Amino acid sequence: MGRSRKRRRIVFPFRTTVPAAQAPTLAPTYVTVRPEAAPASEVPAVAAPVLPLDGLEPWAEIASPTLLVEEPLAAEQTGLTFSHPDQLELEAWAPASGSGDGDSNGLPHEGHAAESGASEALRDELAAEPAAALPEPVPADPAEELYAEARTAAEQGRTDHALALYRRILVRWPQHLRTRNNLALLLDAMGDHGGALAELDRALEMDPEHTTLLTNRGALLGTLGRYAAAERDLRRVLRVEPANVEALYNLGVVMTKKGLWGEAVPHLRRVTELAPDRAAAFYYLGEALNHVDDLLGALAAYLRSTELQPQNARALYGLGIIYDRLARPDDAALMYRKAREVARR
Repeated sequence: MGRSRKRRRIVFPFRTTVPAAQAPTLAPTYVTVRPEAAPASEVPAVAAPVLPLDGLEPWAEIASPTLLVEEPLAAEQTGLTFSHPDQLELEAWAPASGSGDGDSNGLPHEGHAAESGASEALRDELAAEPAAALPEPVPADPAEELYAEARTAAEQGRTDHALALYRRILVRWPQHLRTRNNLALLLDAMGDHGGALAELDRALEMDPEHTTLLTNRGALLGTLGRYAAAERDLRRVLRVEPANVEALYNLGVVMTKKGLWGEAVPHLRRVTELAPDRAAAFYYLGEALNHVDDLLGALAAYLRSTELQPQNARALYGLGIIYDRLARPDDAALMYRKAREVARR
């Protein structure tokens, strides 16, 4: 009898795709905030942080609290997260990408078996075995392609092009809420607060209980000086998400603008517990505690604010006021001088 031939099996290596890491969260900048309807002599301007949208350049000036974005809507399959109602933050979305030098599915190129020295007989044996079906390529989503192009245009400062693309998306896909939200953000940054509010109203008609959209609208209503309406939206959020930092912060800011300092304190104090690196929250907390005569608490809050943001002239000036009230005139004079120096830069 002839020698029996042993069957050998060649195993091809498969490469896997690894999702790209999320881009780091953008840091806030601080800008002048003043309600448009209020005279400068009656309502002092205050500083508030603003986070850029998807890399959008920070705004040089806004009227008051503005918008943010949060967790993706289930129907949209997005990578957005939200972080701040008086501001906005959009986490960069990076699609998964393949690695290595294989084809678009991460598989090795054809001809690899021949390069490995497999014999004609072995190839026949392999051909007789059922082959695994390759996945069908996922067709490109035209809405997402336009959305990505619009975001890129916004990041590059090509505002008119970004606005045109966002509006083009909404003509074909009116329920694309990320687009509607981003359009509102751009309109608000351009000073068209009424247009921004209209976009948020339309978005909330489609999803009335979405906490991020409610927080955004509450912040924008605060910008417009419509404090009662802003408070209603923000309290709706806190009824279902009592630890929502963005809603707590914006509600605290709204209370300070209404002069309800005692009501602002618990909201702002909670923000400083949940977000201990938020300089603006400590500044507003210092303002509120100063007005309710908690001088030592105000001193600690102002000091923390200036540690986190040394160039905050208003926090430095607030320290001067507290030192004056604590009968420490030398320290007060030093803080006033520093505040003037910072304000001149």
